[in-house]
This record gives sequence, structure tokens and C-alpha cells, in this order.
Amino acid sequence: MGETLLTRLLTQDVLIILIVLLTFNTEQFVAAKISRYNKTVNQVVVHIIDYVLYMGVLLIYFWVMMFFDLTPDLSWTGIIITSSGIYIVIVMAIETKKYLKKKEMTGHTHVLNTDEKLAMLKTLLDNNVLTQDEYDCKTENLRSV
Repeated sequence: MGETLLTRLLTQDVLIILIVLLTFNTEQFVAAKISRYNKTVNQVVVHIIDYVLYMGVLLIYFWVMMFFDLTPDLSWTGIIITSSGIYIVIVMAIETKKYLKKKEMTGHTHVLNTDEKLAMLKTLLDNNVLTQDEYDCKTENLRSV
């Protein structure tokens, strides 16, 4: 049982973990270095660099697997195609998650304009929450900004 779990970890799960970690860390590092381009170009460059790094890690991974004689029964072409498909699916999932998170965060913000703030202050004055002096001070501050 332990040998089966170790074999699965070494033959499948490690690749997926490596892809996720590599994608996240590369994006953070590269995006900070090439911020002079627009956001779309940054994303394309990040994913190209990330894919090349991933393929390098994949080659090293399979050399280690061959050393321990744990290589799955796939041809190199099959390995590259399968790994590229896994990479694309993971990148799409990460990008979709980031898009939905960004959309969720921007959907809940509402900044009050000056007229709305003044109306709120007037309501507080009418309900005796603010004194006339506090009201005058706060409205003066709003109008001066």
C-alpha cells in the first residue's frame, strides 16, 4: 500500500503540485520585473516563461524517475502532450479564479459622492446625532476637498 501511494505521488501528484507552485511564483516574480508592458502582454510573457520552466522541471523529473526505474509507460511525445494539457487546465483554472475574485471585489465597492455625504450629515443633524457646530465643520471639510 505504501509503495503504491509513493509511486502515485512520484508519478502524478508531484507534477500537478509543481505546476501550481511554479505558475504562481513565476507570475509574481515576472510581473514585478516587466511591468512596463500592458497587462495582457505581461500575462502572455509570464505564461511562456512559466511553460518553458515547467518543461525543464518535467525533463529533470523524468530523468530522476528513470534513475529510480519508476517511469510511467508513456512515450516522450505522450508525456509532453499530457503534461502540456495538464499545464493548460491548471493555468485556466488559476486565471478563472483570479478573474472571478477580482470581479467579486469590484462589484461590492460603492464610493459616496459629496452630495450623498452631505445628505447623510443632514440626516444625522436632523436626528440630533450631530450638533450644529459639528455639522458645519464636517460640511466645510467636505466642500473644501
